[in-house]
Amino acid sequence: MLPGDAEQDAEREMLSENSSDELRAEVLKIGHHGSRNSTTSEFLAAVKPRLAIISVGEDNPYGHPNAELLERLANAGVRVLRTDREGAVHILMDGKGVEVTCFVPCLPVGGNELQRAQAPDQKKNQEQQ
Repeated sequence: MLPGDAEQDAEREMLSENSSDELRAEVLKIGHHGSRNSTTSEFLAAVKPRLAIISVGEDNPYGHPNAELLERLANAGVRVLRTDREGAVHILMDGKGVEVTCFVPCLPVGGNELQRAQAPDQKKNQEQQ
């Protein structure tokens, strides 16, 4: 699910207009770069993501991602990948599973449905050896 810059009001609207089944997603791109007012507990409960991607710049002046948001994700048991730490995150979904590739090698996501792929440079180096 890609909610863009959605914050609380937009999430409430999505919740009121859709059932939990319609909102459910394995992967959630966190809204508004991880601001405190995005990805509410109610929204997380409906979407039930296993993996969250936060698109955020390193040492950004807004303090994103917000500590309260990170706590909500942790409490919901959601694995988090952040572009300020892992660099670009590539998600490939084929209807059977999800493959995750990070620019900087990311840790295993876990579970059969969410598998980790090696970072492109690491994979290339192994092929050359």
